[in-house]
Amino acid sequence: MTTFKLTIEYDGTDYHGWQVQPGMTTIQGTLQGAVARIVGKNAHVMGAGRTDAGVHALGQVASLRAEFHHPPDTFRRALTSVLPPDIVVTAVEEMDDDFHAQHSAQWKRYRYSLLTRRYPSALERRYTLFVPYPLQTDAMADAAGSLVGTHDFSAFQAAHSSAESPVRTVLVAEFRQEGDHLSFEIVANGFLRHMIRIIMGTLLDIGRGRLQSEALKVILEGTDRKRASKTISSHGLCLLEVGYHPFGLHAEKKRSAISAQPSASDKAGDVLEELRADR
Repeated sequence: MTTFKLTIEYDGTDYHGWQVQPGMTTIQGTLQGAVARIVGKNAHVMGAGRTDAGVHALGQVASLRAEFHHPPDTFRRALTSVLPPDIVVTAVEEMDDDFHAQHSAQWKRYRYSLLTRRYPSALERRYTLFVPYPLQTDAMADAAGSLVGTHDFSAFQAAHSSAESPVRTVLVAEFRQEGDHLSFEIVANGFLRHMIRIIMGTLLDIGRGRLQSEALKVILEGTDRKRASKTISSHGLCLLEVGYHPFGLHAEKKRSAISAQPSASDKAGDVLEELRADR
């Protein structure tokens, strides 16, 4: 049995999140079905993080153990060839047996995207939250700075969270404005359920002047979920990257926001015929 690391890109719009749920279409369930088709046996695909329904990913990571006696890139091509077009395996690597996509991860980077103009976008409606009103971006950026460090994030977690501890360490929390697009990027050693979406809802209230910039720090320190703002829509959120080394040790890789398109050699017939010929 070989341990594999999969890097996965997906559009989460039509899925009920990452984790398998009875009677629902999920990313994990779809991947496990694809793996079973390729290796001929069921295999558990463990994700680095359980993204919510509607959340997207450019760099989700998963691990699995399977019998597959071909080069890793053949496994990648075979998986992509049988997956739906809104899930793409961008890389497959052989790993040591102790590698675990979730437990080995040291940090994750997410981005929440806002479209800040007077009219919405037909093309970006799945990936950005439309915000037609003016925002005080400086106040939002100032408030976000108070998130950095190790804190109890109870005020920003969903009710009935199963997390053993609400304490997390945030390494980066910053805004970037590019034309009509305002993005919030956050890097942490882990996230609570709905944590980013509740934080983003609170930051938007600060941007609209409903809360002062100092309010986020007060809410954070108070650890009371009722004092934070509502949980905003999931569709503006994207998992960009999962790190398996200390943050900042290696140069960050720039990832394209455009979904990879399968090449001619990734077509189902070509790859599957190649595998059958070797059996």
